[in-house]
Amino acid sequence: MEITPKPNHTQNFIAILCGGSGPRLWPLSKASNPKQFLPVLSPDSLLTQTVNRALKIVRLDHIYIVTNRKYQQTIKIHLPANFPPQNIIFEPQKKNTLMAMLYTGLLIEKKHPQATISFFPSDHYIKNQKNFVSDIKKSFSLAKTTNSIVIFGIKPTGINSSYGHIQIKDKQKDFYTIKKFIEKPDLKTIKKISQNNTVFWNSGIYTFTVKTLIDLVEKYQPQYSLNLIDKNLSRAYQRCPSLSIDVGISQKTNQIVLIPASFLWSDVGQWNSIHKLLPKNADLISKFSKDSLFLSVDSKNCLVSASPNKLIGLVGVKNLAVIDTPQGLLVCRLKKSYSVRDLVSLIISHKNTSSYFLDKYDPNKAS
Repeated sequence: MEITPKPNHTQNFIAILCGGSGPRLWPLSKASNPKQFLPVLSPDSLLTQTVNRALKIVRLDHIYIVTNRKYQQTIKIHLPANFPPQNIIFEPQKKNTLMAMLYTGLLIEKKHPQATISFFPSDHYIKNQKNFVSDIKKSFSLAKTTNSIVIFGIKPTGINSSYGHIQIKDKQKDFYTIKKFIEKPDLKTIKKISQNNTVFWNSGIYTFTVKTLIDLVEKYQPQYSLNLIDKNLSRAYQRCPSLSIDVGISQKTNQIVLIPASFLWSDVGQWNSIHKLLPKNADLISKFSKDSLFLSVDSKNCLVSASPNKLIGLVGVKNLAVIDTPQGLLVCRLKKSYSVRDLVSLIISHKNTSSYFLDKYDPNKAS
Protein backbone atom coordinates (compact mmCIF):
# COMPACT_ATOMS: atom_id res chain seq x y z
CA MET A 1 0.00 0.00 0.00
CA GLU A 2 1.33 3.42 -0.96
CA ILE A 3 0.17 6.67 0.58
CA THR A 4 0.01 9.88 -1.43
CA PRO A 5 1.46 12.65 0.74
CA LYS A 6 -0.86 15.53 1.54
CA PRO A 7 0.34 19.10 1.02
CA ASN A 8 1.80 20.24 4.34
CA HIS A 9 4.36 22.99 4.74
CA THR A 10 4.23 23.33 8.51
CA GLN A 11 6.95 22.50 11.01
CA ASN A 12 4.74 19.93 12.76
CA PHE A 13 5.98 16.34 13.09
CA ILE A 14 4.77 13.11 14.66
CA ALA A 15 7.19 10.55 16.10
CA ILE A 16 5.88 7.09 16.96
CA LEU A 17 7.64 5.25 19.78
CA CYS A 18 7.79 1.61 18.78
CA GLY A 19 10.26 -0.19 21.03
CA GLY A 20 8.17 -1.81 23.78
CA SER A 21 7.81 -5.54 24.31
CA GLY A 22 4.24 -5.65 25.71
CA PRO A 23 4.74 -8.37 28.34
CA ARG A 24 1.23 -8.01 29.80
CA LEU A 25 -0.29 -9.44 26.59
CA TRP A 26 1.66 -12.70 26.82
CA PRO A 27 1.39 -15.29 25.30
CA LEU A 28 0.25 -13.48 22.14
CA SER A 29 2.87 -10.77 22.66
CA LYS A 30 6.50 -11.90 22.75
CA ALA A 31 9.82 -10.11 22.39
CA SER A 32 9.94 -11.13 18.72
CA ASN A 33 6.34 -10.02 18.07
CA PRO A 34 5.35 -7.39 20.65
CA LYS A 35 1.99 -5.75 21.19
CA GLN A 36 2.39 -2.99 18.58
CA PHE A 37 2.55 -5.61 15.80
CA LEU A 38 -0.65 -7.39 16.86
CA PRO A 39 -4.07 -6.77 15.25
CA VAL A 40 -5.93 -5.49 18.30
CA LEU A 41 -9.57 -4.42 17.88
CA SER A 42 -8.93 -4.09 14.14
CA PRO A 43 -7.67 -6.17 11.20
CA ASP A 44 -4.65 -3.81 11.24
CA SER A 45 -1.85 -3.91 13.78
CA LEU A 46 -1.73 -1.25 16.48
CA LEU A 47 1.29 0.29 14.75
CA THR A 48 -0.54 0.50 11.41
CA GLN A 49 -3.52 2.08 13.17
CA THR A 50 -1.20 4.65 14.77
CA VAL A 51 0.43 5.55 11.44
CA ASN A 52 -3.00 5.93 9.82
CA ARG A 53 -4.04 8.36 12.57
CA ALA A 54 -0.84 10.33 12.13
CA LEU A 55 -1.52 10.66 8.39
CA LYS A 56 -4.72 12.54 9.18
CA ILE A 57 -2.57 15.24 10.82
CA VAL A 58 0.76 15.51 8.95
CA ARG A 59 2.13 14.31 5.65
CA LEU A 60 4.01 11.03 5.34
CA ASP A 61 7.53 12.46 5.38
CA HIS A 62 6.73 14.28 8.64
CA ILE A 63 6.19 10.96 10.45
CA TYR A 64 9.09 9.23 12.21
CA ILE A 65 9.29 5.78 13.79
CA VAL A 66 11.62 5.23 16.77
CA THR A 67 12.41 1.57 17.34
CA ASN A 68 14.92 -1.21 17.95
CA ARG A 69 17.00 -2.58 15.08
CA LYS A 70 15.82 -6.12 15.76
CA TYR A 71 12.40 -5.03 14.38
CA GLN A 72 13.95 -3.70 11.16
CA GLN A 73 12.27 -6.26 8.90
CA THR A 74 9.04 -6.71 10.86
CA ILE A 75 8.28 -3.03 11.02
CA LYS A 76 8.22 -2.62 7.23
CA ILE A 77 5.20 -4.92 7.03
CA HIS A 78 3.18 -2.45 9.10
CA LEU A 79 4.16 0.75 7.26
CA PRO A 80 3.05 2.20 3.92
CA ALA A 81 5.19 0.90 1.04
CA ASN A 82 6.53 4.39 0.34
CA PHE A 83 7.37 5.22 3.95
CA PRO A 84 10.71 7.12 3.91
CA PRO A 85 13.36 4.68 5.19
CA GLN A 86 15.41 7.58 6.60
CA ASN A 87 12.47 8.33 8.91
CA ILE A 88 12.91 5.05 10.78
CA ILE A 89 15.22 5.76 13.72
CA PHE A 90 17.04 2.82 15.30
CA GLU A 91 18.23 3.40 18.85
CA PRO A 92 21.55 1.74 19.82
CA GLN A 93 20.04 0.69 23.17
CA LYS A 94 16.72 0.82 24.98
CA LYS A 95 17.05 3.83 27.28
CA ASN A 96 13.39 4.72 27.91
CA THR A 97 11.39 7.64 26.56
CA LEU A 98 13.54 10.64 27.49
CA MET A 99 16.53 9.48 25.46
CA ALA A 100 14.32 8.36 22.56
CA MET A 101 12.59 11.75 22.44
CA LEU A 102 15.79 13.77 22.77
CA TYR A 103 17.61 11.85 20.04
CA THR A 104 14.62 12.04 17.69
CA GLY A 105 14.23 15.75 18.38
CA LEU A 106 17.89 16.46 17.62
CA LEU A 107 17.70 14.56 14.31
CA ILE A 108 14.60 16.47 13.21
CA GLU A 109 16.00 19.80 14.41
CA LYS A 110 18.99 19.49 12.07
CA LYS A 111 16.65 19.88 9.08
CA HIS A 112 13.83 21.78 10.77
CA PRO A 113 15.08 24.11 13.56
CA GLN A 114 11.55 25.30 14.37
CA ALA A 115 10.08 21.81 14.64
CA THR A 116 7.26 20.89 16.99
CA ILE A 117 6.86 17.17 17.61
CA SER A 118 4.01 15.12 18.98
CA PHE A 119 5.16 11.74 20.31
CA PHE A 120 2.67 8.87 20.06
CA PRO A 121 2.97 5.44 21.65
CA SER A 122 2.67 2.84 18.88
CA ASP A 123 0.50 0.43 20.85
CA HIS A 124 -2.55 2.37 22.04
CA TYR A 125 -6.15 2.22 20.88
CA ILE A 126 -7.89 5.48 19.95
CA LYS A 127 -11.52 6.01 19.00
CA ASN A 128 -13.26 9.23 17.90
CA GLN A 129 -10.71 10.01 15.17
CA LYS A 130 -12.04 13.52 14.45
CA ASN A 131 -11.66 14.53 18.08
CA PHE A 132 -8.18 13.01 18.19
CA VAL A 133 -7.03 14.97 15.14
CA SER A 134 -8.48 18.19 16.54
CA ASP A 135 -6.84 17.65 19.94
CA ILE A 136 -3.39 16.94 18.46
CA LYS A 137 -3.57 20.04 16.26
CA LYS A 138 -4.51 22.03 19.35
CA SER A 139 -1.47 20.64 21.16
CA PHE A 140 0.87 21.75 18.37
CA SER A 141 -0.40 25.32 18.66
CA LEU A 142 -0.30 25.28 22.46
CA ALA A 143 3.24 23.89 22.60
CA LYS A 144 4.46 26.78 20.45
CA THR A 145 2.58 29.60 22.18
CA THR A 146 3.32 28.50 25.76
CA ASN A 147 6.80 26.97 25.26
CA SER A 148 5.53 24.05 27.32
CA ILE A 149 5.30 20.28 27.20
CA VAL A 150 1.68 19.49 26.36
CA ILE A 151 0.23 16.22 27.59
CA PHE A 152 -3.20 14.63 27.21
CA GLY A 153 -5.12 13.58 30.28
CA ILE A 154 -7.71 10.82 30.22
CA LYS A 155 -10.63 11.12 32.61
CA PRO A 156 -10.53 7.92 34.71
CA THR A 157 -13.31 5.40 34.13
CA GLY A 158 -12.36 3.37 37.19
CA ILE A 159 -9.51 2.62 39.56
CA ASN A 160 -6.34 1.48 37.82
CA SER A 161 -2.95 1.38 39.52
CA SER A 162 -1.10 0.50 36.31
CA TYR A 163 -1.51 4.04 34.91
CA GLY A 164 0.43 7.15 35.81
CA HIS A 165 -1.89 9.74 37.37
CA ILE A 166 -1.79 13.53 36.99
CA GLN A 167 -3.37 15.95 39.45
CA ILE A 168 -4.38 19.24 37.87
CA LYS A 169 -4.23 22.70 39.45
CA ASP A 170 -5.58 25.76 37.61
CA LYS A 171 -7.87 25.84 34.58
CA GLN A 172 -6.94 28.12 31.70
CA LYS A 173 -8.94 28.57 28.49
CA ASP A 174 -8.19 25.21 26.83
CA PHE A 175 -5.88 23.51 29.29
CA TYR A 176 -4.91 22.95 32.91
CA THR A 177 -1.71 23.61 34.78
CA ILE A 178 -0.42 20.65 36.76
CA LYS A 179 -0.08 20.21 40.50
CA LYS A 180 1.83 16.91 40.48
CA PHE A 181 2.51 13.59 38.77
CA ILE A 182 1.85 10.37 40.66
CA GLU A 183 3.56 7.45 38.95
CA LYS A 184 1.39 4.31 39.20
CA PRO A 185 0.02 4.98 42.70
CA ASP A 186 -1.25 2.24 44.99
CA LEU A 187 -4.99 1.68 45.39
CA LYS A 188 -5.18 3.59 48.70
CA THR A 189 -3.59 6.68 47.12
CA ILE A 190 -5.83 6.48 44.04
CA LYS A 191 -8.99 6.36 46.15
CA LYS A 192 -7.79 9.37 48.11
CA ILE A 193 -6.79 11.58 45.18
CA SER A 194 -9.81 10.63 43.06
CA GLN A 195 -12.31 12.07 45.52
CA ASN A 196 -11.81 15.69 44.45
CA ASN A 197 -12.24 15.07 40.70
CA THR A 198 -8.92 16.70 39.76
CA VAL A 199 -7.09 13.59 38.57
CA PHE A 200 -6.42 12.33 35.05
CA TRP A 201 -4.68 9.25 33.67
CA ASN A 202 -1.51 9.98 31.72
CA SER A 203 -2.10 9.05 28.05
CA GLY A 204 1.60 8.94 27.18
CA ILE A 205 1.12 11.43 24.30
CA TYR A 206 3.48 14.45 24.49
CA THR A 207 3.85 17.50 22.27
CA PHE A 208 6.62 20.12 22.47
CA THR A 209 9.03 22.14 20.38
CA VAL A 210 12.52 20.71 20.11
CA LYS A 211 13.86 23.92 21.67
CA THR A 212 11.64 23.43 24.73
CA LEU A 213 12.87 19.87 25.21
CA ILE A 214 16.53 20.82 24.84
CA ASP A 215 16.16 23.71 27.31
CA LEU A 216 14.49 21.43 29.88
CA VAL A 217 17.05 18.65 29.41
CA GLU A 218 19.93 21.10 29.90
CA LYS A 219 18.25 22.39 33.06
CA TYR A 220 17.17 19.14 34.72
CA GLN A 221 19.28 16.39 33.13
CA PRO A 222 22.59 17.99 32.09
CA GLN A 223 24.30 14.57 31.99
CA TYR A 224 22.46 14.05 28.68
CA SER A 225 25.22 15.91 26.85
CA LEU A 226 23.94 17.13 23.50
CA ASN A 227 27.50 17.35 22.26
CA LEU A 228 28.10 13.72 23.21
CA ILE A 229 24.93 12.57 21.46
CA ASP A 230 25.90 14.51 18.34
CA LYS A 231 29.48 13.19 18.15
CA ASN A 232 29.28 9.70 19.62
CA LEU A 233 25.77 8.29 19.73
CA SER A 234 26.70 4.83 21.03
CA ARG A 235 28.76 6.27 23.89
CA ALA A 236 25.94 8.66 24.77
CA TYR A 237 23.47 5.78 25.04
CA GLN A 238 25.92 3.88 27.25
CA ARG A 239 26.58 6.81 29.58
CA CYS A 240 23.15 8.39 29.91
CA PRO A 241 20.76 6.93 32.48
CA SER A 242 17.53 5.21 31.48
CA LEU A 243 14.81 7.71 32.34
CA SER A 244 11.23 8.23 31.28
CA ILE A 245 10.20 11.71 30.18
CA ASP A 246 7.99 11.88 33.27
CA VAL A 247 10.69 11.04 35.81
CA GLY A 248 13.42 12.99 34.03
CA ILE A 249 11.53 16.17 33.13
CA SER A 250 7.76 16.31 33.67
CA GLN A 251 7.85 15.74 37.43
CA LYS A 252 10.46 18.47 37.86
CA THR A 253 9.16 21.37 35.77
CA ASN A 254 6.16 23.69 35.89
CA GLN A 255 6.61 24.24 32.17
CA ILE A 256 3.96 21.66 31.38
CA VAL A 257 0.22 21.80 30.68
CA LEU A 258 -2.59 19.26 30.26
CA ILE A 259 -5.33 19.08 27.66
CA PRO A 260 -8.29 16.87 28.67
CA ALA A 261 -8.62 14.36 25.83
CA SER A 262 -11.91 14.47 23.93
CA PHE A 263 -11.24 11.08 22.33
CA LEU A 264 -11.69 7.54 23.64
CA TRP A 265 -8.32 6.10 24.71
CA SER A 266 -7.00 2.80 25.98
CA ASP A 267 -3.43 1.58 26.24
CA VAL A 268 -4.84 -1.96 25.69
CA GLY A 269 -1.99 -2.94 27.97
CA GLN A 270 -3.69 -5.87 29.64
CA TRP A 271 -6.30 -8.45 28.79
CA ASN A 272 -8.94 -6.84 30.98
CA SER A 273 -8.78 -3.54 29.08
CA ILE A 274 -9.13 -5.40 25.77
CA HIS A 275 -12.10 -7.39 27.10
CA LYS A 276 -13.88 -4.15 28.03
CA LEU A 277 -13.60 -2.87 24.45
CA LEU A 278 -14.57 -6.05 22.60
CA PRO A 279 -18.16 -6.99 21.66
CA LYS A 280 -19.65 -9.64 23.96
CA ASN A 281 -22.36 -12.26 23.81
CA ALA A 282 -25.28 -12.51 26.22
CA ASP A 283 -22.99 -14.06 28.86
CA LEU A 284 -20.50 -11.19 28.50
CA ILE A 285 -17.96 -13.49 26.86
CA SER A 286 -15.70 -11.89 24.23
CA LYS A 287 -13.13 -13.34 21.86
CA PHE A 288 -9.90 -11.69 20.82
CA SER A 289 -10.04 -12.83 17.18
CA LYS A 290 -13.11 -13.60 15.13
CA ASP A 291 -11.99 -17.14 14.36
CA SER A 292 -11.50 -18.09 18.02
CA LEU A 293 -13.82 -21.05 18.70
CA PHE A 294 -15.38 -21.63 22.11
CA LEU A 295 -18.42 -23.16 23.81
CA SER A 296 -19.53 -22.33 27.33
CA VAL A 297 -21.76 -23.81 30.02
CA ASP A 298 -22.78 -21.72 33.01
CA SER A 299 -19.89 -19.27 32.43
CA LYS A 300 -19.87 -15.47 32.53
CA ASN A 301 -17.69 -12.48 31.70
CA CYS A 302 -14.66 -14.13 30.08
CA LEU A 303 -12.22 -13.36 27.29
CA VAL A 304 -11.03 -16.18 25.04
CA SER A 305 -8.41 -16.43 22.32
CA ALA A 306 -7.97 -19.83 20.67
CA SER A 307 -5.23 -21.27 18.52
CA PRO A 308 -6.34 -22.27 15.01
CA ASN A 309 -8.30 -25.53 14.86
CA LYS A 310 -8.68 -25.64 18.65
CA LEU A 311 -11.89 -25.45 20.67
CA ILE A 312 -11.94 -23.74 24.08
CA GLY A 313 -14.53 -25.06 26.52
CA LEU A 314 -15.68 -23.01 29.50
CA VAL A 315 -17.62 -24.70 32.30
CA GLY A 316 -18.77 -22.91 35.42
CA VAL A 317 -16.14 -20.16 35.30
CA LYS A 318 -16.38 -16.38 35.62
CA ASN A 319 -14.17 -13.35 35.01
CA LEU A 320 -11.32 -15.22 33.31
CA ALA A 321 -9.00 -14.58 30.37
CA VAL A 322 -8.12 -17.81 28.54
CA ILE A 323 -5.46 -17.09 25.92
CA ASP A 324 -4.17 -20.08 23.98
CA THR A 325 -1.29 -20.12 21.47
CA PRO A 326 0.86 -22.95 20.10
CA GLN A 327 3.67 -21.85 22.46
CA GLY A 328 1.77 -20.96 25.60
CA LEU A 329 -1.52 -20.95 27.50
CA LEU A 330 -2.58 -18.21 29.91
CA VAL A 331 -5.45 -18.54 32.36
CA CYS A 332 -5.92 -15.55 34.67
CA ARG A 333 -8.57 -13.50 36.41
CA LEU A 334 -9.42 -10.49 34.27
CA LYS A 335 -9.02 -8.09 37.19
CA LYS A 336 -5.53 -9.48 37.87
CA SER A 337 -4.37 -9.37 34.24
CA TYR A 338 -1.99 -6.49 35.03
CA SER A 339 0.08 -9.10 36.89
CA VAL A 340 0.86 -10.97 33.66
CA ARG A 341 3.94 -8.72 33.58
CA ASP A 342 5.08 -10.42 36.80
CA LEU A 343 4.50 -13.82 35.21
CA VAL A 344 6.67 -12.81 32.25
CA SER A 345 9.41 -11.70 34.64
CA LEU A 346 9.23 -15.18 36.14
CA ILE A 347 9.30 -16.80 32.69
CA ILE A 348 12.46 -14.99 31.60
CA SER A 349 14.19 -15.58 34.93
CA HIS A 350 14.41 -19.33 34.29
CA LYS A 351 16.71 -20.73 31.65
CA ASN A 352 14.33 -23.52 30.64
CA THR A 353 11.38 -21.13 30.12
CA SER A 354 12.97 -17.83 28.99
CA SER A 355 12.56 -18.65 25.29
CA TYR A 356 8.77 -18.62 25.76
CA PHE A 357 9.05 -14.82 25.81
CA LEU A 358 12.54 -13.75 24.82
CA ASP A 359 14.20 -14.34 21.48
CA LYS A 360 17.35 -16.42 21.64
CA TYR A 361 19.34 -13.43 20.39
CA ASP A 362 17.71 -10.91 22.74
CA PRO A 363 19.66 -10.46 26.01
CA ASN A 364 17.36 -7.74 27.26
CA LYS A 365 14.59 -8.39 29.72
CA ALA A 366 11.01 -7.26 29.20
CA SER A 367 10.33 -3.62 29.86
